[in-house]
Amino acid sequence: MKKTPNSSPKEKKKKPIKTLIVIAALLLLCFTTYAALKTPRPPHLTRSSTLEIARLKEEWEKGNVIAFVRHAERCDQSTATCLDSTDGITVPGKDVAIEVGDNFRNLGINTTDIFTSPLKRTQQTADYMFNRKIQSQEWLANCQNTILHNATNNKSPKRNLVLITHSDCMKDIERSLNYSTSEKPDYSSALMVSYDDKTESFQIIGIIDPKDWNLSLKN
Repeated sequence: MKKTPNSSPKEKKKKPIKTLIVIAALLLLCFTTYAALKTPRPPHLTRSSTLEIARLKEEWEKGNVIAFVRHAERCDQSTATCLDSTDGITVPGKDVAIEVGDNFRNLGINTTDIFTSPLKRTQQTADYMFNRKIQSQEWLANCQNTILHNATNNKSPKRNLVLITHSDCMKDIERSLNYSTSEKPDYSSALMVSYDDKTESFQIIGIIDPKDWNLSLKN
């Protein structure tokens, strides 16, 4: 009868190490899941109370809102027809941008300043939203850990600010304000943030997806 060979000392040492690695990975997974569940997500205004909708309108009338808008559907990640070159937006994306711009006009943009990231997809989105050439700002493209600071530096008292930017920038804002960033914002969605210039504090009011504007404003 053949004897089963005993494990070598090296193999015996490897087993506890592998076990520790597995335990550490499971603990990390549990912690990440717990943190994601515990951290609140920005509310979608169509699923919010009428109080939050009213707050958006009130803060907008006071000129206290900074709206961070993600660019329209990008051509290089879509099968839809491109508006022109692949670094821009799609034809359907252009149509959505125009609709979102109309909704901002319904809110009122007489006391609103508008800037955009200089990348083609954001520039096209902004220009079609507001039917004119929108001034670009480099900080809306290179935004990591700086976008809120730069937004306040470019916001005038009692004037709203609309900024066409990127999903990573919007997630950076949510992270900075202690919200979950597990969801990638939809194309042309707007993250509405109120800013109190007296206390220099921010509060997320909520997110409006392109298809939800009318529903939000009717509440």
